[in-house]
Amino acid sequence: METRTGSTKDSKKEAWTTPKLIVYGDVEVITRGNSDGAYLDQGFPVGTQKDDLTFSG
Repeated sequence: METRTGSTKDSKKEAWTTPKLIVYGDVEVITRGNSDGAYLDQGFPVGTQKDDLTFSG
């Protein structure tokens, strides 16, 4: 890992560490089987269809 310092003209220098990349697998494999269905997720009551949503401004 690499550590650097960075600053703005009005602040003290702070240590900065390069983030790590964690590889969980191929995007194609991880997202396989996902689709856009007619029903919504757990944020809505069971059985709520997308067509039943209304939006107001």
